[in-house]
Amino acid sequence: MKTSAKAAAIGLASTFGVVALLVMYPAMAAPNGPLNGTALAPTSSGQSIVASPAALTVGQTLTFTSTNGQYRQVGAQGASGTASGTVVFTVTGAFRGGYSLSITSGSITIGGTTYSVASGSAEMGPHEAHLVGQGAFSSATPGSFLVAAGAHANFQGQTYNTLRLDVQTAGAEYGVVLLVTVTVA
Repeated sequence: MKTSAKAAAIGLASTFGVVALLVMYPAMAAPNGPLNGTALAPTSSGQSIVASPAALTVGQTLTFTSTNGQYRQVGAQGASGTASGTVVFTVTGAFRGGYSLSITSGSITIGGTTYSVASGSAEMGPHEAHLVGQGAFSSATPGSFLVAAGAHANFQGQTYNTLRLDVQTAGAEYGVVLLVTVTVA
């Protein structure tokens, strides 16, 4: 009986130790310094803040142009195909916490139908790695969309960008994923 109690206590202590190591591992694996080694810059008041990356300015444009893409019709099994597009965002505000953007032009082609972008708005974080927004198509091709973009990297050091859209038009809904290049002007 005592042997099984000792074994249970040892098992419990071992389990606790493994869990503790798993919880502490991210902190131990992080590079030295606050915020995973991000450089800190002193302010005029002597306090430290996280250094900001190169900033965009009001009036600059970001043009997302697809190099490859696909769509799926929501609720219609097997309804899928190629998609493409270009969407232009203009920086309307630059803030410490990110950017406000307007969607100024573009078009999205789903299957064989092209939808012209009329307007929209979006916001992007301070590190220019993710944005989200919504917009509308022109009256010639009525509908609306949600949009999300992301800058990604894989474990081999290659980077790529995606533009994802949730499009509603003419009583149908489409999920669109585009691999894109981004040009800042």
